[in-house]
Amino acid sequence: MNSDTQAAEKKKIILAAGGTGGHIWPAISFGSWIKKRHPECELRYICGSRPLEREIYGAASLNPEILPMDGSPLSGRNALQRLGRLRALFSSYSMARGLIARFRPDAALLFGGYLSFPMLLACKRAGVRCALHEQNARAGRATRAAAKLGTEIYSGWQECLPLKEDSYLRIGVPVRAFELPSKEEALRRLKIEDKMQPGPVVVVFSGSLGSSSVKDEICSLAGSAPFNDWNFLLPAQAERMEKVGENLWLLPKIWEAGLLYAAADMLALRAGGSTLTEAAVLGIPSLVIPWKGATDNHQYHNALAFVSENAGLIWNEGEGRDALASSLIKLKKMSEKYKKTAGRFYGRGDLICENLWSALFPTL
Repeated sequence: MNSDTQAAEKKKIILAAGGTGGHIWPAISFGSWIKKRHPECELRYICGSRPLEREIYGAASLNPEILPMDGSPLSGRNALQRLGRLRALFSSYSMARGLIARFRPDAALLFGGYLSFPMLLACKRAGVRCALHEQNARAGRATRAAAKLGTEIYSGWQECLPLKEDSYLRIGVPVRAFELPSKEEALRRLKIEDKMQPGPVVVVFSGSLGSSSVKDEICSLAGSAPFNDWNFLLPAQAERMEKVGENLWLLPKIWEAGLLYAAADMLALRAGGSTLTEAAVLGIPSLVIPWKGATDNHQYHNALAFVSENAGLIWNEGEGRDALASSLIKLKKMSEKYKKTAGRFYGRGDLICENLWSALFPTL
């Protein structure tokens, strides 16, 4: 056993991610890579108290430590909720200090969002090496605060606005390691291979927030020319699979996302940093639909970053159905040209994690 491996084996690492899947899946993906490449490392996952967070970790068979936070005190609906979240912030900071004292980590990597702030303060108080990974092309509040405190920032994209270029390191967003079956096998396992139309398969990821308008637009468009011979799959839109019309399927949550990517000729998706990076790594042409409610309009900045380097187009919901139809037709032509081989990050999922590890532990 060489000295590099021995050094890696001694590492204890905290991965803190909460909020939505856009923060959590990169942490899970990086943790999975660590356990595969450095199996003797000891990991601790930390999340907030939202049910969705526990559901996502549970889908990955992980049992994180839970801090009593469900959002930022700055984003509460009213004064009472903001006050409750402020109290939860102090409680979470106290719990984080206790977790750090017991676990004694060598490093902590925070994945943005409201959970990062108490963890950042607790790490600095304990003298633990701490870095923050930002999945979006426009940095969130926690990332901006961390940068002001001198924390190392690792960015998923070329831009990390409004930070200066020399204040962050571009690495990419850690993504899940997918073993993709054939398209035919994926459709069979999704139980929708029968009565498929001869045209392309479009998988629509409408995101965990703000999904209803995307669903309505796609459902309306699917039954019209020239999309009658296309196929539209919308996961996380029904309790069980429902076929709507001749070419539209509403699916339950599909945790085995590789099946959906394998089935897709194209994607229509929200502009979360994690999902966009998965589309880029897999080289799937994508219509990006930024969610207007995203803080600081960060999804639009993600969309711009994605289409500048990958096969993709942007459709903003206010542009109307004709623009949506035109964009999908253009994307089909792009899909036929690129055949899932476009994208600067194509095939680079493991390399992103390797670079993130090297940044966190530069001497190993």
